[in-house]
Amino acid sequence: MRLLWITHRRSEEMSYASRRGIAGALEARGWSIEWMSPDGQHRVERSTRLGRGHRSFTRSVSTTLAKMDLKGFSAAIVEWTAVAGATKSLSAAGLPWVIMDRSPPVSTGVVGWLQSIQYRKAWSMASQLAAGRAVKSPHMATSQEWNGPSAVVPAGVSIEHFRPASMNEDPIIVCHGSLDRERELHRLVEMGFQPYLFGAGNDAQRLSELTRVEGAGPVAQRLAACDIGVMHLPARDVWKHASPLKVAEFAAAGLPVVASEVSGLVRYRDSDWLKLIPLGDDGACQEALLELCALSLEQRKRLGDSARKEAQDSMAWTHCTEDLHAMLIEVKR
Repeated sequence: MRLLWITHRRSEEMSYASRRGIAGALEARGWSIEWMSPDGQHRVERSTRLGRGHRSFTRSVSTTLAKMDLKGFSAAIVEWTAVAGATKSLSAAGLPWVIMDRSPPVSTGVVGWLQSIQYRKAWSMASQLAAGRAVKSPHMATSQEWNGPSAVVPAGVSIEHFRPASMNEDPIIVCHGSLDRERELHRLVEMGFQPYLFGAGNDAQRLSELTRVEGAGPVAQRLAACDIGVMHLPARDVWKHASPLKVAEFAAAGLPVVASEVSGLVRYRDSDWLKLIPLGDDGACQEALLELCALSLEQRKRLGDSARKEAQDSMAWTHCTEDLHAMLIEVKR
């Protein structure tokens, strides 16, 4: 079964980890995946100039697909950013495709306004032409009108890449991933903590003046030297859709976690290793982090063991992709 996956992401980008995890699980089930991306088997261009990325990408997707022989593919996964450029050729070839949405627009200002227009257009086209949809959280699934095949693909983890954290007498709080301004990570410092942050984003320089910050690097190795994971998101509706990869990675590394209560984490609400807090609630975040910091090293290790076991039992990519595989089997030609 040959599957074409169209994405605007490059393989070195942090968010590519979830795509590789999903792809690996699908390949284990018999799918042969070919990537159409800026550095995939089927190369497409994506401008780095502000405001030019989406237009250049969709045009390149359209041009590249028009030159391809699509007869050998069974289905296609089209991320929402590629829908406008992909529909004409895919429809002409009679190739069934599913829209994948793992990252609704989170930018603010003019950029966010433009992305929202592109996002709504992509979903409008998909509602008429796509054979199915794959979204990352139950909230995203229920907040949209959709009558066709559907799959929820929550964030997972390749647990074999992680080892349990050794823990420190003085607990280290860690947050990794995007260091963009939209995440408002400076608020963790304003609560009185000195979190260890690593990743990339447009707020990295300012954050480095407030706390310890490092660039993107080996996630598993760094988490193994920490004690408590935190994912504190602003009070914006867009974050309700989230199914955060970083929480799955915290759990795989055996860390207790404080996280905003987003849709993708609801199923772990009663877990002892996870403290869920309302979106944007600094007071609740501060209280939860202080509670975990006050625990003994042995107590934190016990919570970490519980987190890792839950990651093994329910967060592996093979579990997270069951619905997607079933849907692709249903719609493929």
